[in-house]
Amino acid sequence: MKNYIKFISLLLVGTFIMAGYSAPALAGYDKGPVVYVEGIKLLAYGGNNFATSVDTLKANFERADGNNVTWVDEYDFATQLASDDPDVLLLPRTHNVLSAGNLSAIETWFETGDKFLWIGGESDYGGYYDANNTGNPLLAEIGSDLRLDSGSIEDPTSNDAAAYRVVVNETGVSSTLTDYVTDGFNQLGMHGPTAVAYAVNSTHWGDLRTADLAFSGNEVNIVLNTSAGAIALDGNLGLQNSDYYAYNNVTGNYPMLVTQTIDDVNGVKDSMVAVSGESIFTDYKFMNGDTTEKKGEWHNGSVVIANLISYFFLNLASGSYDSVSIYEDFETETETEYETETETETETETEAAVTVTEA
Repeated sequence: MKNYIKFISLLLVGTFIMAGYSAPALAGYDKGPVVYVEGIKLLAYGGNNFATSVDTLKANFERADGNNVTWVDEYDFATQLASDDPDVLLLPRTHNVLSAGNLSAIETWFETGDKFLWIGGESDYGGYYDANNTGNPLLAEIGSDLRLDSGSIEDPTSNDAAAYRVVVNETGVSSTLTDYVTDGFNQLGMHGPTAVAYAVNSTHWGDLRTADLAFSGNEVNIVLNTSAGAIALDGNLGLQNSDYYAYNNVTGNYPMLVTQTIDDVNGVKDSMVAVSGESIFTDYKFMNGDTTEKKGEWHNGSVVIANLISYFFLNLASGSYDSVSIYEDFETETETEYETETETETETETEAAVTVTEA
């Protein structure tokens, strides 16, 4: 038995092949009516990252009249953004550092009002992603108090087959926006996320869970939190000033999706920035979807995304926008998947070996 367990552990630590993995069928998962705003342009910037498509977002939003979703891998904001003038700009966890000219162009676009900017984060696992090189400079540029934490969030209690595949299952602080976006919410998958904090000053972050959410008169809404069992880690052992949650000795209920409403330059129109611990609006790891990647459990990814963007244009933007309510009733067949995967999270392998021992 010991040799068998050792063999299983070694097999899980290295590269392994999952042949004939069957995701469980979902019997009549009913999303109910999902509201999509009509007549908006959405621009999603890829850059150099793992989030390679927004096909689900495009298919969903373009069912409503007048919507257009564009995905670009290369884009010069300084020369193209003003002429393209999208209503929504989606920035996944890009590794590209935005130039001062690009940052300024996005700020100018945002400050015209009636704009929705979504910045997706990423964990600092292995030092592959540094929020202080990408998302956080843009948040500072547009005058937002929100920041992406420079750490990693894992959840041993609520996850999609591994602690770093966090399944967010708590709503945030009740508000008109949060209650609308999370109506009927159950859970949402995030793959290797960080958390959302706020800027105490230019170099130090603070805890949103205990903050006054009216920063400079700009309303902040904590929409989604992790479970109470989540933990914060410093994956690259650096940036401790902005690795706030890994060093505050308080576990669980970390903010994972937060919005801030910011006035335009004349104080007349609203724009909104949404900050999430992962780029949940992309198709990466089924985050913008209805089922989790590994366990095949239903989740509210596509619903939360649609609700949040639609809420802004229907309730906060100054223009007149129509909406359409699309009723969706999904039944997912059992599928057999064949894939080769390199597993790098040793905690998962250890837990699996223990499970075999107990069995």
